[in-house]
Amino acid sequence: MTRLLIVVVVTALLAGLFWFGITASQGRAIGPTQLGRVMPDFSRPVFARYQAEFGETLSLPTGKPVVVSFWASWCGPCHAQAPTLEAAWRRYRDQVLFIGVNTQDRGNERQAEAFLNQSGITFPNVKDLDNRLGVDYGLFGVPETFFIRRDGTLQHRHAGPITTAQLSAQLEELLQ
Repeated sequence: MTRLLIVVVVTALLAGLFWFGITASQGRAIGPTQLGRVMPDFSRPVFARYQAEFGETLSLPTGKPVVVSFWASWCGPCHAQAPTLEAAWRRYRDQVLFIGVNTQDRGNERQAEAFLNQSGITFPNVKDLDNRLGVDYGLFGVPETFFIRRDGTLQHRHAGPITTAQLSAQLEELLQ
């Protein structure tokens, strides 16, 4: 009886933590603590489908605004926001570089490729298989989107799925 009670209590606690983790960060902007900081540069391998246009590795460009979007193949909200990001990329591609970062898919490169095939994303995507870039950026989870100014500083950080209105507002501010 005691053993059953322990199992029930532990299961309830884990379920509560899981639910809190899902609902606590959905679609909210992150506070100003990191805004304005210079974002770490990186050099990451580009998925094969993008190499003809963007090369084998990709780094943060200088002098051009960048949207960096972290995603994982198993992430439902990442799938849901992919068309929003793609539409914005098509509209702003001459002014802003979009970079998708596949993270937390270690050993599942096929699933990551399937995600890219299914979503039809045409902006470059890189692999962060060791999650080093996620750590350097202070990633909370996926999806998470970073808006980086021309000078390499962080303008805005958005945790959770991003809407068209939120994305458009941040892009307009990024281009000012």
